[in-house]
Amino acid sequence: MNIGDVKDKITEVWAAARVIVRRYGHTKKFAKHIVAFAIKQAEGFTDEKLAEFLGKDPVGRLLGYAKRPNPSTFSKARKRSDPKIFEELYNWLVQDAMKGKQVRLLVQDSTDVPAYSAKDRRARMGVRTIPKKRQVDEDKVEFFFGYKLHLDADAEREIPLALSIEPANRHDKRLFRGLFERVKGMFVLNHDAKFLADSACDAWDVRQELRNNGVTPVIAWNGRRFGKSEAPKDRDYGKRWAIERIFSRLKEMFGLSNNRFVGIGKVTIHAFSCLIAYLIKYVM
Repeated sequence: MNIGDVKDKITEVWAAARVIVRRYGHTKKFAKHIVAFAIKQAEGFTDEKLAEFLGKDPVGRLLGYAKRPNPSTFSKARKRSDPKIFEELYNWLVQDAMKGKQVRLLVQDSTDVPAYSAKDRRARMGVRTIPKKRQVDEDKVEFFFGYKLHLDADAEREIPLALSIEPANRHDKRLFRGLFERVKGMFVLNHDAKFLADSACDAWDVRQELRNNGVTPVIAWNGRRFGKSEAPKDRDYGKRWAIERIFSRLKEMFGLSNNRFVGIGKVTIHAFSCLIAYLIKYVM
């Protein structure tokens, strides 16, 4: 992503961050670090490269970096940052992008975020799907140690709407209600909205809550070890793959899977930084 081409968008993110950081006891100047983390993910920088970039690029001066910052500045900023700053900033930006729009196809899924260290006390063992090129015989899943990004997205616009970073052993179904409540609270659901999900969300209570809110559940049937999962016949179910494209971009373009942080707080900051970079490039 060419930072020069999105300078206006960065200015918009910076303006919002300056308001939000003050609610968490920081001065307006602290907002530049929040924006810097999104730039880091957008460009695939290390902290060293980020410091070099901000020291010589006009965007650095725009944000208030009068000279090349010490790379340690960013690790100190992470320690001082509340992950809720990044969540609130993300919600601000995505709500603005969705203003005047309705969600017709809501999709939920999760993806793996490997732990950086085996000593990460909040990380857990979880299961992920093996990419097809690595699948052998009947094995389609494998264990990994780390976290999962659970996400609800607008499948038609490919916009992430609500998310949560959890230890890898948290099941997708357990995140359904919290994510769905956030979507309902922040966005407008279309009168004929549908909820698209794989068999991990196949449960009576999930389907009933959706129907109670006027949303049609389009969820794969779970064979429960007695048979294979079965995709629903609904013509919109194929659009569920929009969330896989979002995950692919987050991992391949914005470094989500390249996690170098320990602890759920810093991993959450990393994930939201990737998502803010995604908004800057694809949504704003």
